[in-house]
Amino acid sequence: MLFIYWDGHIAIAFAVGTLLAALTDLPGNKSDKWTTAKFCIPIFLITAFSISQALHHQSWTIILLLGIYGFAYTIIALLGFRINVVGNLGLIVASFTIGLRPEEPVLFSLSLTAGAVFFFTVCMLQAYLQPHRSLHYAVEGGISNMAKLIRLKIKCYDERVPLNKTYKELSALHIRVSDQLEAIRSILLRDDSLQTGKDNNSEIWLARLYKLVDLYELLMAVDNDYENIQKTLSGGNTLALIRKSLAILSSETARLTHTNRGKTFRSRKKDELDRLFYQLDFEKNQATGEKGKLIDSILLQLRQVADILQNINTEQIIADHTWVESKNYIDFVAPQSNFRTILNNLNFKSPVFSYAVRMAVLLMAGGLIGYLLPEFRYASWILLTIILVARPSFTTTQKRNYQRIIGSLAGIAISLMFLIWVENTYLLMAIAAFCLYLFLLFNKPNYLVCCIFITITILLGQKLHEGELHDILGSRFAFTLLGSIFAVLGCLAIPINHYRSVEQNTRSLLQHFRNYLNKIQESFEPQQLSHYDLRLLRKFTQASLAQSYDSLEQFAKDPIRGRFHKADIRHFQTLAYRINALLVGLSIQITRLGLQQTQEELIERIAYVQSLMDEADQLAGIFTKDRRDSKPEKIQLQASK
Repeated sequence: MLFIYWDGHIAIAFAVGTLLAALTDLPGNKSDKWTTAKFCIPIFLITAFSISQALHHQSWTIILLLGIYGFAYTIIALLGFRINVVGNLGLIVASFTIGLRPEEPVLFSLSLTAGAVFFFTVCMLQAYLQPHRSLHYAVEGGISNMAKLIRLKIKCYDERVPLNKTYKELSALHIRVSDQLEAIRSILLRDDSLQTGKDNNSEIWLARLYKLVDLYELLMAVDNDYENIQKTLSGGNTLALIRKSLAILSSETARLTHTNRGKTFRSRKKDELDRLFYQLDFEKNQATGEKGKLIDSILLQLRQVADILQNINTEQIIADHTWVESKNYIDFVAPQSNFRTILNNLNFKSPVFSYAVRMAVLLMAGGLIGYLLPEFRYASWILLTIILVARPSFTTTQKRNYQRIIGSLAGIAISLMFLIWVENTYLLMAIAAFCLYLFLLFNKPNYLVCCIFITITILLGQKLHEGELHDILGSRFAFTLLGSIFAVLGCLAIPINHYRSVEQNTRSLLQHFRNYLNKIQESFEPQQLSHYDLRLLRKFTQASLAQSYDSLEQFAKDPIRGRFHKADIRHFQTLAYRINALLVGLSIQITRLGLQQTQEELIERIAYVQSLMDEADQLAGIFTKDRRDSKPEKIQLQASK
């Protein structure tokens, strides 16, 4: 509307500010929205004004500004993912400002900032009117991931599927589920109304969080390695019955995320599940010794999973003795970083610092090339490609390079057809707006598809704004390709040393395993049982497992050193998953299932877990034995039991 009835330049700046501010909107409570706005609005204003002023005066200081912003907006990732996204969008503001080359810097900067202010006004209004909106979507996402987790667990009871591959898939999915639960905790447990107990809605959401956490614990836990489970239960119908039960639980769990279809299981599926449980109960009664105990344990877990899923969407608050006191909720929220964290990471031992230096150098190099060209505005494609493609790991950068180049080519081809066949300005605007909607829709799920639609949006918008078709199309591809080359060269010229983070995270994980095991052993004595301690230690262990998994994945993607360690990394990740699953299995024996094993059996299980931890400890030493060696000496390990 501004474009049509007022001023096109103001409208474009306002739209850019609104769009980029919208991309910073992550799930969170009102406090999170305010934090995002307090960082985003000043960053957008300062960046747009300083870059447009340097452009207006054709000053070389624009290269220096790109370097400063490249470093500053990358290093603030240490303050958390929310601020990391704001910093990344701040760099995109710089790129868009160069591409638009505004003639009136002050008016452009104010218009762009006004767009951001407009978005956050709407965002905050929505947060006050619908305070649990983010929580609703986060919980639905958690339930959806639980359905995927249950479906994947089917493979664990299938003798035809290689367990090594299944362990890898389970590890990756467990990390996603753990992150989802962490997001729900962060949104809910910092809610002031929850501390006072006056808001019944918050109490209902808290009950759902407990159910999700308990469900995750049940799905994570095993009494034994899946190799031994398959061996013990082979030769009969038990494994098939377990797989059928899990398949029903998975499909009905996925259905729970569609609120219009009901809040509980369909009666037909519930009856079918009950029949399967009855058959498993019969199998248990027919079995003897270890097999009977194993079937009993698995059946009890399946029944508890079904009970939780049956009631997860109900609005009843039924607290049990395992819940923690409200005064301790804050202990389960991840600690917030501050600027001291940044100061402690201002050295090349920090991967984030190395990445920030790399981004600063790359953006300055891209800016220098643009400064030397007659039309500096088209160099914005170089900068935008560097910002969107350059990632800490070489493999991820290569993947995004491929997606961006293919997406750009497809977007250019489609844009060309629209520009040749469609002459009506309003129709082109409508197509650009629809493609912008599709860009936002695919922004997270598929970067390649996202690139296609944003390319169409930008090219149609620039055509309407400037009118030059051939220069726009040519610059889009040529400078995108150049930016992709820069991103790859940056990975090779300033590699990130992952040894330090791998060492810290693996050692921290092993220590958390030991602490968790010690607390489980203490809890065998009823007077020593503390549900608060067990929940907190399990939460810390899950968070440490996620950090360790992520750092090892980054290390595995290192083009120089990572390829020598891939087998060891996969082995360690599998061991870590198995150790965690066995520890959770021991924990729920105490908290949910009741101690069903003799002291000798428990001691044997604990000894087995300790043997796996010793093996993982030895394996972790390989990664950091000598940081200067690109090809470390191999250590022969005994096979896992």
